Amino acid sequence: MKTRHRIPTIFNLSMVDVLCCALGCVILLWLLNFREAKRKAVAAGETSVLLTEARTELDELRRDADDYRQRLVALDAKLLDAQAARDKTLLQLAGLGKEKLLLTDDLDKARGRYLALSKELATLKSDVSAVEDKLLKKTADFATLSRDRDKLTAQLEAQLKLLKEKETLAQAAGRSADDLAARLKDNEGQAKKLQALADQLPKLRDEAAAYRDKLATAEGRLIMLDKDLGQQKLLVEQAKQAAENRFAGIALAGRRVVFVVDMSGSMDYVDEKTRDPEKWPTVRETLVKIARSLPALSKYQVVLFADKAVFPLGNDDRWLDYDGKNSLERMSQALAAVKPKGNTNIHAALEAAFRFRADGLDTIYLFSDGLPNVGPGLPADAGKTLRDIERGDLLGQFVRKTLRTTWNKAEPQRVRINTIGFFYESPDLGAFLWALARENDGSFVGMSKP
Repeated sequence: MKTRHRIPTIFNLSMVDVLCCALGCVILLWLLNFREAKRKAVAAGETSVLLTEARTELDELRRDADDYRQRLVALDAKLLDAQAARDKTLLQLAGLGKEKLLLTDDLDKARGRYLALSKELATLKSDVSAVEDKLLKKTADFATLSRDRDKLTAQLEAQLKLLKEKETLAQAAGRSADDLAARLKDNEGQAKKLQALADQLPKLRDEAAAYRDKLATAEGRLIMLDKDLGQQKLLVEQAKQAAENRFAGIALAGRRVVFVVDMSGSMDYVDEKTRDPEKWPTVRETLVKIARSLPALSKYQVVLFADKAVFPLGNDDRWLDYDGKNSLERMSQALAAVKPKGNTNIHAALEAAFRFRADGLDTIYLFSDGLPNVGPGLPADAGKTLRDIERGDLLGQFVRKTLRTTWNKAEPQRVRINTIGFFYESPDLGAFLWALARENDGSFVGMSKP
């Protein structure tokens, strides 16, 4: 028999019963407070009615008191008239003896009327005092009723406010009960889902074990792939470095290098008649670019040639230490100060360069734009009988022969010569520079015309 674990729940039906009972108590308290507020409102209404009646009665008593006062004034006037009549009668009695008896009767009547009026006046005064006392009492009662009314009004407002608060609490409690019921329903659904998952747990464990085995196998394959990827990245990096260390097909190599640069007058011309102010700056930039790209360069020297070979950086026949940016700036500034002019004596340039072979020279970069036109290797009457192309061919063959037999013998190790041709117009120049590079383990590149 499977052991089923009961999923703990936050809400259940017992808690909903408790919440419903609490809500019922809140509603009962609200009803009691509402009935009490209603009773007080009725009492306040009755008090207002009594107060209105007391005001009406007080107004009537005030009117009666005013009427009594007016009657009292009238009786005072009558009493004065009676006194005046009595005095007059006494005078008449004193002056007229014969009318004494008649006046005596009138005097008695007047006295009787005076006594009656005096009694009536005393009664009115007593009534006025009673009315005034009653008026004072009613006024006190009115003040008391006013205070009671204000107190009841304040209590009524407080009860109404409390009633509204109770209604708000009741509504909030109702919403909370609804929310709790909904959450209880959701929790019951989740409990069923969890129970279903718990029933599937043994199967899931078996699947997890199988996935672990697959994961272990995949991790092993991933490690192997990472190793292969590392090797491939290494090969790509090596290929990238090899591609970066090339200039237009020339493998950029060399530790001790001599840069041989043509500075003849043709370096300022595209042809014999067309001047090109950008040609010599391009040659200088190409030289600096190649020097910057040599990864193992440690010693270097620059040889410029026209009719003869010169060292623009000084330190003739001795190496210069390559220190990166400073050396490149020094080369660029020295070449920028040169004005191309003169003939093309490649023999003198290579002869000066190969003086460094005994001190470890391994690579020469030759920059030129034309065939040699001066130097050894010409017959005595060459100036009269040979054309320029024939002159260049003979001088070139003599340079190549000298390299093979004297300067660049294979033993102990041949110096590599790379050649770069600039804006050449005839295939003869390309053929000469290509043959010169091929015969000396180097490469040739011809810079196209801009």
